[in-house]
Amino acid sequence: MRIGFQPPGSEVRYPWRDRAAACVSIDFDVTRPGREGPNRTGTFALVELSEKYGIPLTWAICGRTAEEDAMSYYRLLDSSVEHEIGIHTYSHIDVSKASAHELEMEIERCVTALGLGSAPRTFVFPWNREAHFDVLRRMGFIAYRGDQRVVGGPSKANGVWNFPPVYYVDQKSVGAASLMKRYLDICVKHRAVVHLWTHPWSIVEGDGSAERLVKTALEPVFASMAQKRDEGILHTGTMGGLATALEMHGMAAPAIAARN
Repeated sequence: MRIGFQPPGSEVRYPWRDRAAACVSIDFDVTRPGREGPNRTGTFALVELSEKYGIPLTWAICGRTAEEDAMSYYRLLDSSVEHEIGIHTYSHIDVSKASAHELEMEIERCVTALGLGSAPRTFVFPWNREAHFDVLRRMGFIAYRGDQRVVGGPSKANGVWNFPPVYYVDQKSVGAASLMKRYLDICVKHRAVVHLWTHPWSIVEGDGSAERLVKTALEPVFASMAQKRDEGILHTGTMGGLATALEMHGMAAPAIAARN
C-alpha cells in the first residue's frame, strides 16, 4: 500500500487554530446482494462509536440504499451527534463513464430521496473515479475525497476542496489500531489531515458481527482522536465542515490544474 506524503508548509494557517484535523467518511451503499444485513449492522456500530466519543462522521449516501434501508438511514439522522450527509449518487454510477447530464440527474434524484433540508456540501465519487468537477461546482459542492492516499493537507483541486484518504478500514484491519494510530501521530506532528474511510458492510465479518473489528481497530483510534481533541492538538470534523471553514477564511491552497 503506497501513501503519499505532502504535509502543509509552516506558512499555512488553518481556521481550526493551526492544529491537525481528523475526518472519517463512510460510503453508505449496497451494490451487491447479501450486503443489506451487514450494511445495517455496520451503520449502527459506527453511529454508536461516534456517539461514544463525540466524533461526527461524513456519510456519503446512495439515495437508493437509503430508500431500501430506511432504518439504517434514519438511525444516523437521529444520532445525538450531528453527522454530515454527503452525496454518493443515487444508484452508485461510475461518474467517469457518465455524461454531465446523467450525473446531475443522479445527484438531484439522490437529494430528493434523502429529503435534505439544506444543500449538501460533500460529494464522494463511487469507486473514487473522478470526473465532471464542473457539475459539482455548479451544484454547490465544496468538498470531495480524492483517489490518492496522502498524508497531507487539503487542497483545492478542480475548484473543490480535496480531503485525500489516508487509510481504508475493512475486514483486513482487525488488529490494525497501532498502524492507524501511527498515521494519526504523523498527521498531528505535521499538521496534516488524517482521513479514514470505510463502508458499513466493510467492518462486518463473516459471522455477521462488527464487534471484533470495532474493538480491535476502530475504537482505539476513535479514543485516541478524542483524547487529542480534548488536549487541543486535533480538530475533529466532517469533510464539509472543514471545507466550509477553509472557504470562510479564504485559505490559500496549492494550485492544481482544473479537470472537467
